[in-house]
Amino acid sequence: MTSRVNGRSPDVAASTATVSPARRRLILVDGYGLAFRAFHALPLTLTTPEGELSNATFGFTSMLLDALRTHEPDYILITFDVGKSFRHDEFEDYKAHRSPMPEEMRGQLHRIREVIHALDIPIYEADGYEADDVIGTLARQANERGIDALLLTGDSDLLQLVNDHTHVILPGAQRFGDYRMFDLDGVVQRYGFGPDRLPDFKALVGDKSDNIPGVPGIGEKTAKSLIDAYPSIEAILAHTDEITPARARNALAENGELALQCLKLATIVRDVPVELDIDRTVVHDFDREGALELFRSLGFRSLMSRIPESHRNAVVSPSETTSGQIATPKLATTRDELDVLASEIGEAGEIAVDVETDDTNPVTANLVGIAIATAEDRAWYVPLKAPDGAVASLDDVRATIGGAIARHANVVTHHGKFDLTVMLQAGLPAFDIEFDTMLAAYLLGESGIGLKDLAFRYLGWEMTEITTLIGSGRDQRTMDEVPLAEVVPYAGADVESTMRLRPMLQATLEERDQMSLLNDIELPLVPILADMERVGISVDVAVLEDLAESLAAQIEQLEEQIYGLVGHEFNLGSTRQMATVLFDELGLPSGRRTKTGYSVGQEVLEGLRGAHDVIDLILEHRTIRKIKSTYVDALPQQVDPRTGRIHTTFNQTIAATGRLSSTDPNLQNIPIRSPLGREVRRAFIAATDDKSRLFDGPARLYSADYSQMELRIMAHFSQDSALLDAFNHGIDVHRATAAQVFNVPIADVTADMRSTAKTVNFGIMYGMQAYGLSRDTGMSRQDATLFIERYMKQFDGVRAYLDGTLADARDKGYVKSLYGRRRYVPDIASGGPRRLAAERAAINMPLQATAADIMKIAMIDVARELSSSTLRARMLLQVHDELLFETPESEVEALRELVSKTMRGAAKLTVPLEVESSVGLNWGDMIDLD
Repeated sequence: MTSRVNGRSPDVAASTATVSPARRRLILVDGYGLAFRAFHALPLTLTTPEGELSNATFGFTSMLLDALRTHEPDYILITFDVGKSFRHDEFEDYKAHRSPMPEEMRGQLHRIREVIHALDIPIYEADGYEADDVIGTLARQANERGIDALLLTGDSDLLQLVNDHTHVILPGAQRFGDYRMFDLDGVVQRYGFGPDRLPDFKALVGDKSDNIPGVPGIGEKTAKSLIDAYPSIEAILAHTDEITPARARNALAENGELALQCLKLATIVRDVPVELDIDRTVVHDFDREGALELFRSLGFRSLMSRIPESHRNAVVSPSETTSGQIATPKLATTRDELDVLASEIGEAGEIAVDVETDDTNPVTANLVGIAIATAEDRAWYVPLKAPDGAVASLDDVRATIGGAIARHANVVTHHGKFDLTVMLQAGLPAFDIEFDTMLAAYLLGESGIGLKDLAFRYLGWEMTEITTLIGSGRDQRTMDEVPLAEVVPYAGADVESTMRLRPMLQATLEERDQMSLLNDIELPLVPILADMERVGISVDVAVLEDLAESLAAQIEQLEEQIYGLVGHEFNLGSTRQMATVLFDELGLPSGRRTKTGYSVGQEVLEGLRGAHDVIDLILEHRTIRKIKSTYVDALPQQVDPRTGRIHTTFNQTIAATGRLSSTDPNLQNIPIRSPLGREVRRAFIAATDDKSRLFDGPARLYSADYSQMELRIMAHFSQDSALLDAFNHGIDVHRATAAQVFNVPIADVTADMRSTAKTVNFGIMYGMQAYGLSRDTGMSRQDATLFIERYMKQFDGVRAYLDGTLADARDKGYVKSLYGRRRYVPDIASGGPRRLAAERAAINMPLQATAADIMKIAMIDVARELSSSTLRARMLLQVHDELLFETPESEVEALRELVSKTMRGAAKLTVPLEVESSVGLNWGDMIDLD
């Protein structure tokens, strides 16, 4: 037996905490069980600051710390398997079908052991035995000493060890981090019999995970009836002539020896030659500082606060970890102090700026204070609202540091769009951002781009969380209610860390040749998005109110029709009731089964179309309810009463492809082509009332939409001759594709042919396979396979591009856009669904990311051209490949000429970019101008 004790002194006294007044508690951890659970539950995108895979290490550590926090044990130990066990000698095929441990996980085992050693938890291993046997033996020894045992594992095999003083903790079914505790009643509830009969059950029915064959022909139902009737496997075999049905009787008579062999394989040994040294398993006796240092090096910032206290050294509070590194900011509240600060800003070679507010919405937030760093170790804080102490006058701030910041040529921010918008709303002048650490981290593909994540990863600083200052839930307060003594160091740490991060992130961007992506695309876009958020878009609330009334009536009518077809009322929002109606009562083919029952998700219901009239009604009911709740009912509540307009927030750092998204509200997901989506869009209008009006006189909405943008980019990347010819000669690309694949003259292409070709043209960019084409077009799987094969043969340039992209992704571990935007795809080296998903991402990302980059360039170019013109139009929204403007009616034609020309020239591809223009009083009834 090998036992590792990490140098723990044997005379350490045990903790006095107990499960009950008389019993203490020991947690026994199945090391590989937890590690495998973590590896398969968490994505391979989790890495250390050095780029080392860490998903298994992080998940293992998280579950371990959760167990310590939740169950407060007195003792803890960990077990691991070491090579083959006696079971392999007994049965050659034992676990023979199991795949080898993935290399991505194997490479993390030493890190997992480092975590265990840092927490000074002893490791128990025994040659010739499995970890389960070691756990069974040590749990028995603990019970004999009056200690309760908790077995933390990912393997239900350990449930056979449950007794009055030994319980098992298994991961929950729904999501990572959920657990379920099994006591005696829990095992009986799950299986119908007690823990001691689990080996008998597995001996009869087998265990696929361990490759235990069981008795051929004995299923779960028969096995349970035998267990109910007889006290043991031996008793069952002794009474085979009494057993019914005959099939089971014959199976047991012919396979008695196999049943006994399976029983031995399934039974956990509880007398392994290993001795529990309880004094060496005491919790809280470890070097906490050493553990904190290891967690810092691994990038486990979110886990640091969960490290338990240690009896060896005092607890280090988060605020102390950066003491001595961050200078205490100076306060500037008087005009003289603000003048001094303004002078210092003017003399500084670089400044970092950050605002504190009372709200997360930059358009409605009030400015609480401004933090400014003029050097890595020198910061100021200008309070404008506070519950205590003096505050500065906003007029004085505008007259002093406002102008100083605006004149500075080297301003560094973190999430500068927020800072800029808030300051503009407060009447301060606009300023140019030279570097933004959040945008830089986003471009570098950092797993966490929050300032505190980056400070922890790059600087080793464990900064105070915002919830420490303002709380959460019902007790949450706003920043203007927090005493200055707490706000000042918090704000100072933000700007000082921002300034220190800049050279580190910039160096990596330069190394990867991505500075132009930041300087030429992302940073110039910031003030444009800030302006769009501040302008907002006008909404006709009356249109939405009328639509809400109409949809409510439609929903009620659909429900009556559904209940009529089913024969009774039921809760349409209940998955369980829906499944009962569809699969049990109507007898429809059941779909994918989840842990809680059969799925009735969108994909399942789409697959049931045509099977029963009720399916179409249910799908329509879901669509209408979702549109009503998400937009029709919600949008009126989001109109700013001061402006009469909705001010969405544009997110620049969310999508891995670089595409913009919007929140509060999300205007990207309003259906474009459905009649219901158009009804919702009719509520977005060119302003007509004095409150929301941008111009004198009648106004219009103008839309400029790139045509088939990603297909054109595919043609550019692939240089496929057929695609190039279609786009360069203005031929309908979908008709041209259909002509090629169906081998007919282009004039003979039918609407159905074109529709199928269109599905493939767009689907191929998302890695569509035969199943997807079959589902979307209704053709058979075989015909879909043949169609894709013909497509790839005809468009051999596309095939070569796709193959080359995947090969490049496997070689480099990332793919990139035309402008150098990267997406890392570590899962492309894995197996199964992860690899397939990574391959789809690798194919799609260069196309979507290039489209996103071109759109951003177009926005920058259009904004520049508008500012140098006399046109009064304002850019309002960017949705997919569309830009939406509000303009005086008299300037529509001039705006169309300026915008369409500028957007067409945003990129030089080997095929032309085309822009479709439309205009209207509302977004739903736009008239084509081309």
